[in-house]
Amino acid sequence: MTDIEIRPATLDDLDGLTHDSADLFAEDGLTRDRLRDPDWPRDNNRTWCAGLIAAPDALVLVAIEESRVVGHLIGTFSPASSMWTAARAELVSTHVATPYRGQGIGGRLVEDFIAWGQERGAARLHVSAYTANSAAIRFYQRYGFVPMSIELALDVD
Repeated sequence: MTDIEIRPATLDDLDGLTHDSADLFAEDGLTRDRLRDPDWPRDNNRTWCAGLIAAPDALVLVAIEESRVVGHLIGTFSPASSMWTAARAELVSTHVATPYRGQGIGGRLVEDFIAWGQERGAARLHVSAYTANSAAIRFYQRYGFVPMSIELALDVD
């Protein structure tokens, strides 16, 4: 196994990050939600990722092998508010390219997210996964995430 570097993303990583994020979109969102626009990554992903890299309340990590992005994690932080009594951090997106799975890269990304959330004072960390993606649910449960709610949907057309 080649050494994989996990580090904060920079704008120099934008091409690889947007490609990896688009791979997740195609692999998970498009296969599990018929209302997802297949062209969204092409039209929006670069701007979305660049904005997150610059955002002070976002964590954007990349997994790098020989200057190539082979995985990523995106997280956001929300401070306490009049609605929420404590700060929270959300794991928005994480993906590891298929040939690199099973090497602990995803776990390293999630561990870094957990540490980041704790360092910022988050009282709760959360992530969502499609109920049909049992592998992702098991993965997150290994890091202590537990089911808290379920989203129900009714497609009417």
